Amino acid sequence: MSGQNFIVPPRNWNAIEKSAQDWRAAFNLENAAHTPIMEMMEKVLDQTLGLFQFVIEERSVMGAAEGYTDPNGEFIMLREDVYRGAWNGDPRDRFTAAHEFGHWAMHTNVPLARATSDRKVEPFRLSEPQANHFASSLLMPAQFFSLWDTPQSVMNRHGVSYQAASNRIDYLKRKGMITK
Repeated sequence: MSGQNFIVPPRNWNAIEKSAQDWRAAFNLENAAHTPIMEMMEKVLDQTLGLFQFVIEERSVMGAAEGYTDPNGEFIMLREDVYRGAWNGDPRDRFTAAHEFGHWAMHTNVPLARATSDRKVEPFRLSEPQANHFASSLLMPAQFFSLWDTPQSVMNRHGVSYQAASNRIDYLKRKGMITK
């Protein structure tokens, strides 16, 4: 589902944050700063529990698309270079994997309407901002942040990119969620 924005049922940012933390709790990661996203998705949710099929596809098939999540929840597909990068700890590729997991967790079997550029839709009603917020919350839980964090410290602690770290710090400060 990535790339093209879809209008989906509205979700409160705090509810998305809680959903991501519930997934972390299900994997006993409440006290772990680093989220092992690929282990979660491929080894547990696919291979052990069979909740979806994890598909790796060639660039020649996917083109510019880095990931795709089946709207019926049957599979999550990553482009092969993104898949390899995510397993190797590449920050951007890890975020892409978490983003696709967010689509699966929030947008499986929900009504979708294609969003068009001529229609103003609030971000909390769009699939891409929702999946981005889920990925940010999953990979960078608010409880690990302090007022002294920098993008570099967040990058080191959570295995994310500079942009993702900077955006998360800004969001948490804006929402008053950094308390220590």
